[in-house]
Amino acid sequence: MKRLLVEHLPISLLIGILGWLSGGGLICIPLALVFGWCIDADHLYDFGYYWFRHQNNKDWSIIRTGEYFSINKKIFIPLHSWELSLILVTGLWFFTQNWILAVTTSLSHMAHLIQDMRTYHVRILGYSFISRSWHAFEQRSFCSSSVS
Repeated sequence: MKRLLVEHLPISLLIGILGWLSGGGLICIPLALVFGWCIDADHLYDFGYYWFRHQNNKDWSIIRTGEYFSINKKIFIPLHSWELSLILVTGLWFFTQNWILAVTTSLSHMAHLIQDMRTYHVRILGYSFISRSWHAFEQRSFCSSSVS
């Protein structure tokens, strides 16, 4: 549980502070934390999918292990996508005209994805929402260790 709470916190905080010190404003810190640290909340969507499919035989303990991915044989995690990084950088720059904020937020999000890719052996296109949807969110197309 401790790893879950601190795994992405240091890099997100560092990126946010660097954005703030570079002139992007204090808002860089909370946005870097939201999009670099808190996006793991989207795992609740995948756990909810498991929960609704196995209402008679639920195991609440697997929420910590991620075993529900293997049981579901699907991986949705909608906030884990390269497309969101692109939307963040273009959207924030367009609406705020603050390129430092846009880059900081997007960089924090990408750092989360890269850190997960290294830790969990996720294929590059595994974090593409378009690619996951094209493959019907099947788990086998997500991680390099599960690709046949």
